[in-house]
Parts: sequence; C-alpha cells; structure tokens
Amino acid sequence: MQESTDVISVRVPSKTHKKLADIAEDIDRSQNWVINQAIESYLEVYEWQKEEVKKAIAEANAGGKFYSSDEIDKVVESFRR
Repeated sequence: MQESTDVISVRVPSKTHKKLADIAEDIDRSQNWVINQAIESYLEVYEWQKEEVKKAIAEANAGGKFYSSDEIDKVVESFRR
C-alpha cells in the first residue's frame, strides 16, 4: 500500500531552484523526487544528531570525562605547529 502524502509549498531562491532542476535532469528524476530525497536525508541526520546529543547529556549526567577549555586549547594548538 502506498504511503499517504501531503502537499506543502516552499519558496526557494532562483539559483537553488536551478540547481534542483539540474540535478533532477542529470539523474532523470522529477524535482519532487529530488526534494523528497533531500528532506529524508536531512531528517535522518537530524534524528541522528538528536540521539547523539541525548547520549552525551546522559554521559555527562553520569559523570563522564570532560575536558576544560584550557585542555582543548592545548590540543588545538598542538595541531597548528
């Protein structure tokens, strides 16, 4: 059974629309298909990030190891040499 769909309207800059049209043509798909793929990809990344933040908060609350800003500065500085 096909999933139900909803219609939304989005305004994008002309250059974004041109890029979208070019991609759709390059891969022989509709702009609608490309937009849906982009949205799904974004949502997957967002959900992953959200879960990782929850894990980090839980780790922090459980007394996990964290570094001071001075310790981080030293590590960053070591890469600049």
